[in-house]
Amino acid sequence: MAQPASAAADRSLFRAELALLLSGLAVLLVTALAAGGGDVAAWERAVFRTINDLPAFLYPPVWVVMQFGSFWAIVGLGVVALAFRRFRLAIGLAIAGVSVYLLAELLKAIVDRPRPAALLTDVHIRGAVPTGNGFPSGHASVACALAVIAWLWFGPRLRWIFIAAAVVVCFARIYVGAHLPLDVIGGAGLGIASGALVGLMLRVRHHGRLHRRRVSSAG
Repeated sequence: MAQPASAAADRSLFRAELALLLSGLAVLLVTALAAGGGDVAAWERAVFRTINDLPAFLYPPVWVVMQFGSFWAIVGLGVVALAFRRFRLAIGLAIAGVSVYLLAELLKAIVDRPRPAALLTDVHIRGAVPTGNGFPSGHASVACALAVIAWLWFGPRLRWIFIAAAVVVCFARIYVGAHLPLDVIGGAGLGIASGALVGLMLRVRHHGRLHRRRVSSAG
């Protein structure tokens, strides 16, 4: 009975990965078209003001979580996965994280949307002054790609930690004045699509949890 159950679970995860890939690409396309117009819609301006005007005392804890979307998060998580001999997980994290980081840089040149400070007045810049274009958010892309790989690998208790961290990263990039809402939504779409594609290619699907279940069944 264990094999049919595993096959059914695998098919379910395949469908989930495919849905994440297609939905992520759809979100990226829609937001890229909207952001490429050069204007900041009223709803986007309102959301940005609401988040960016929040109190300054939130910056230290927000900054800590925001590092989950940095390039060094890819390196750090990969090293931890290797230390625990989770080689498939380490490969998935590396491919998803690095590819989405590079793709975000390419799309910034194509969409050519400036940062909030160039489009709006009275923007609160917290931390280092961001440079380059704003769409899509590289931090949001990396964080969501890593979160998808974690969602495919870990069980319910751990996966929500990574998903929550990715949400905070998206919030943080608006809060520090680095991105507008469409930037982080588009970045999230790119990251989700990238993580799902890597999951499909490498079959990074609850590998650790299923392995423990098979060992337990064999015992």
